[in-house]
Amino acid sequence: MDMQNFALQLQTNRATLSAKEQALGDYLLAHQLDASAWSISTLSQMAGVSTATVSRFAKNLGYANFQALRLALAQPQAKHQLFEEIQPEDSLITMADKVFAANIDALSATSANLDAHALTQAVDLLTHAGTVGLFGLGASNLVALDGYHKFLRTPINATYASDFHMQLMAATRLNSTDCAIVISHTGTDRDALALAQVVHDHGVPLIVITGAAKSPVAKLADVVFVAIAEETQYRVEALHALIAQMSLMDTLFMLCAVSLDEGSTAVLANIRQAIEKTRL
Repeated sequence: MDMQNFALQLQTNRATLSAKEQALGDYLLAHQLDASAWSISTLSQMAGVSTATVSRFAKNLGYANFQALRLALAQPQAKHQLFEEIQPEDSLITMADKVFAANIDALSATSANLDAHALTQAVDLLTHAGTVGLFGLGASNLVALDGYHKFLRTPINATYASDFHMQLMAATRLNSTDCAIVISHTGTDRDALALAQVVHDHGVPLIVITGAAKSPVAKLADVVFVAIAEETQYRVEALHALIAQMSLMDTLFMLCAVSLDEGSTAVLANIRQAIEKTRL
C-alpha cells in the first residue's frame, strides 16, 4: 500500500471523511509542498480548521500521526492531475486522451494501493474454498460475471446469478468451508449489504471489492480490495471504478490459476476442447 502518495490516500478515503476533512484535503492538494513544512498549528490556522480536525484527518487517511502525514506531503507530486476533467471546449482527441488517462489513473492508483498480505490471504481463501460465490448488483454484477467467466477456467467451483433474489438464495447455501466475493463500489448499497450480511452471518469468509475501504460492506469483510476512481462531470465514479474492479478480479483469478497450476491447465484444456467443437 502506497502510504507516501497523499493524493492516492485522499482519494481512497474521501467518501468516509467529514465535510471539514474533505475541505482540508483539497487545501492540502493545492498547497502540498508548503504544508509539508508547517507545524500542525500553522496548518490549522492556514486551512481554517482545528488542530483536532487535522489530527483526525491524518488518522482517517491511515497515517499514524501528523508527522507521517507531513512526510507523505513532502514526497514528489504527480506530473499530472489525477482524473483530469473533460471540458466542453476540448478537442475530440483531447477528450479521448483524458478518458484513457482517467482509466490509467484508476488502474495505477488501485495497483499502488494493493497489499501483499491481503492478496496472499485472498488466494488462500479462494483456492481452499469448496464453493466460491460471486455477488454484485448493477455495474458490479458485470464484475461478478467476469469473475465467474474467469474462475470457470480453474478447478475452483464458482457460482453466479444475475438476479438479486437468486443471489440471496445462493448466499444462504454457503458455509464456513466456502468463500464469497461481494463487489460494491459505494459499499453502502442496501442490497449489497444484505448479501454481505447473509454470508457474514453464515460464517463464510468474505472478500470485498469496493471503492470505500471503511464502508459498511467492507467492515464485514475478511479481506478488502479498494478500486480507486473519481467522479467527473460526464462520467460517474462507478464507471471509472469498473475497470479497476475487473482488474482486481483478474488479479485474483491469475494468482489462483498459478497457485492451482496443474489443475488449471487440465480444466483449461477441457474447456478449449469443448469450445473448439463448436467452431466451423
